[in-house]
Amino acid sequence: MKYIFTSLIFTLSISLYGQITILEENFDAGVFPSQWTIVDNDGFTVDPSVSEYTEAWILTEDPEDSSNGVVSSTSFFTPVNRADRWLITPLLNLGAESNYISWKGLSYDPSFPDSYKVMISTTTNGIHDFTDTLAVISNEYYKWTSHVHSLDDYANQEIYIAFVNTTSNGFKLYLDSIYVRENDPLSIDEEEIIVSVFPNPVINTLQLTTGNAKIQSVIIHNSYGQVVSEETFDHQNEVLVSTSTFQSGVYFVSVKTNLGVVRKKIVK
Repeated sequence: MKYIFTSLIFTLSISLYGQITILEENFDAGVFPSQWTIVDNDGFTVDPSVSEYTEAWILTEDPEDSSNGVVSSTSFFTPVNRADRWLITPLLNLGAESNYISWKGLSYDPSFPDSYKVMISTTTNGIHDFTDTLAVISNEYYKWTSHVHSLDDYANQEIYIAFVNTTSNGFKLYLDSIYVRENDPLSIDEEEIIVSVFPNPVINTLQLTTGNAKIQSVIIHNSYGQVVSEETFDHQNEVLVSTSTFQSGVYFVSVKTNLGVVRKKIVK
């Protein structure tokens, strides 16, 4: 297991609209951002074709724009195995309300897409203290895709956030523009596609309805990233998904529509 610890001072800024930047990292400085932590929790040998991955996460060029810096992890091992590679933020002090995190993700090869989890710790940055799952991203798209999630379940708390590459036999995962802020007056990109889930907490049946999009498929993952339900639909505005066999816990719903993908968190 390899750990990298560095130090950084990052500034707190307030916009004209009262928005407070808690963390903003674009990976453009040319050195790994300080106070971030890297953990190689799998210890596997990377394939010779990706020998540049000497650590669990590295700084590299944006595959779509060589002038832009990004952070990247590989899941291409010899022999084939599942990645467990952690990228952990510095300690974040959230505000009283309207706390959000956003980032961009990209899988290099659409034939071997990478998947990852976003985890929360309210204690330390040790990997065993990340007991809450904020999001599960299954098969990240091969073009830059924006993700936005509320952090208000942790309002007024100090937290760490971890991005964990969990792919089995993928290739290269890229992340960029990790941004945590309070009092966000801006619209949330994913909510431009209106999808409602009801009830939440759910018991036996989950109802999904859309206002401006047509549902094509619904995939539900548990907090370990495993698919527990996957159904396709014929461009419908309202669908029902059975959850009667689900164990109690937190689940992540990916709703593919004709306008894009929306992700929601539910509880059983």
